[in-house]
Amino acid sequence: MEHGERKVDAVIMAGADNRGRLAEVSDSPYEATIDINGRAMLGWVLQGALSAAHVGRIVIVGPVEALAPVVEAEGADGRVILVERRGSIFDNLLAGLEQLHDSDRTLAMSADIPFITGEALDRFIQRCWSLPAQVHYPLIPKHVNEARFPGVSRTYIKLADGLVTGGNVFMVDPQFVRSNEALIRKVLELRKKPLALASMLGVGLIFKYITGRLRIVDVENKARSWLGLEGRGVIIDSPEIGVDVDKPSDYMLALSVLKKEATA
Repeated sequence: MEHGERKVDAVIMAGADNRGRLAEVSDSPYEATIDINGRAMLGWVLQGALSAAHVGRIVIVGPVEALAPVVEAEGADGRVILVERRGSIFDNLLAGLEQLHDSDRTLAMSADIPFITGEALDRFIQRCWSLPAQVHYPLIPKHVNEARFPGVSRTYIKLADGLVTGGNVFMVDPQFVRSNEALIRKVLELRKKPLALASMLGVGLIFKYITGRLRIVDVENKARSWLGLEGRGVIIDSPEIGVDVDKPSDYMLALSVLKKEATA
């Protein structure tokens, strides 16, 4: 099958209660239903997924009763499967994958990336197809993020490949996910703690990280030899994947940027 015809399914994890810093700017009970310029945050994300040429079925995991009106407002009833949330982000991912038994590759996305576009998702998917692996993790260069979103606050990792931030969209092999629950839970817990994450892979990688010599391929090779995981860090110039909304300053940025783009 040619890439132009090929599609992957997507799981959008939208189960978070609005009990963090975003509660300062919205009284919505759920992060996914926080209003941004008249559209729920999940609505912006769903719009991006629906417009991607390479995205097929879409499963949304969260509080179904609250999210159903958002799906209806986006006109996506026939293409979206809504599944009740189960708890942690990983539990919700498993709940979504259960609906996609025949999917050999699936996008796992958070519901707090309202800047996401179909073009950004297609670009990431195509890069993943060109680099076969069981798990693909996007890395966005700092200069790319700041060119698109000046002054945005993100956690950056200094690698020999460049200064990058992790993205909020993964490509996963569902069978690998199901078979390696303990490992993935640990990695998810540490995803914003680069030193702790590197420590799982050995002292040598920590030293390389501290001295600025750690390369993406070093982590990939160690994961392959130690964990049997074929993983890929994918550097991609798509800031829409690298910026989420999880604090008031992000929310204000979203209000401003999305309003300007809507009227452009």
